[in-house]
Amino acid sequence: MANLNDLKLQAEEETKTEVAQELLIPVAGGEATPVKSAPIAQGVWGEILQAADYLPDNQTFMGLVGPEGVGKTGIVLDSLTDKEVEDGEVIFVLDFDGGGQTIRASHHREISRNIRVLNPNVMQTGDARDSFDYPATHRRVMNIGRTLVDWAAHPGDKPKLNTVLVTGIDQWDNVATNCMFIEDLGTAPDGIGAKVKPHEQIGMRFNWQIRSTRFHQLTAISKTLMSLGVRVYWETHFKDIQDKTGAIVGKKAAWEKNTAMHLNQVCWFYKSKVRDENNSPTGEVRYEVEFVKCRTNPALLDQRRLVMRTQKDASPEWYGLPELREGQI
Repeated sequence: MANLNDLKLQAEEETKTEVAQELLIPVAGGEATPVKSAPIAQGVWGEILQAADYLPDNQTFMGLVGPEGVGKTGIVLDSLTDKEVEDGEVIFVLDFDGGGQTIRASHHREISRNIRVLNPNVMQTGDARDSFDYPATHRRVMNIGRTLVDWAAHPGDKPKLNTVLVTGIDQWDNVATNCMFIEDLGTAPDGIGAKVKPHEQIGMRFNWQIRSTRFHQLTAISKTLMSLGVRVYWETHFKDIQDKTGAIVGKKAAWEKNTAMHLNQVCWFYKSKVRDENNSPTGEVRYEVEFVKCRTNPALLDQRRLVMRTQKDASPEWYGLPELREGQI
């Protein structure tokens, strides 16, 4: 007879499968296929009963915001424990800006098989004047996302999908915007044409709703992955906030304006040169991260951590972000 723990594990696995089926139906290499739900009285009531005991350990959906070269990618690729590496668990990188592959090849060769990197960008062919095929890139990202959900929900004999990192979310926002003009509104032939004020032909308000919907399709995939136990990180850069005169008055994350409300954690990264009492540079540079949002552990709010330190004529000192490895997020 199965004991209580066996029954609980079985119920958890069934729940994970049902969550994947309800939220997103993945089909690798093709379009999503609708799945007929159970009758509401039976299906929803079953979910309500199972929800009493379903308490997921993972709630990591984190935004990493900062300038180039401050350790955003590095802390994620350094987040596997020795046991997770030994067990073959995988960090998958959807690498819009190329930083994931660079850091993997430069600093993580010893665990390179634990880090899988794909470039999502689809290049134009023939005599096209634009480098990227934005609609094809959007479709490729959706297909990769569905495949990742299928991997997390039904791993089979595949290694465990531990983490998904998306680099250059600001570039994904650009893909969504260009697709809106090229494919949805038909006001531009390509990415270059999309920059020639096509909104003047249609009107701004309706346009940005389309772009936001395209952008947040990746949000839905990421939340589904999180619900299946995968840690998800989105990486982006700062952009300037300007007043009516054009003066820079601050900075904000370069992603769709409602993105932060979907994230459970947000970290901002900073680089600062250390100066002495005479305000002269000492040769030391500090790379720090600050928790500006943390629903899961409020004790981390407004806390700063030293990620890396460099000094003139000395080797860099890398600390990473121990909270990621230690499960304290």
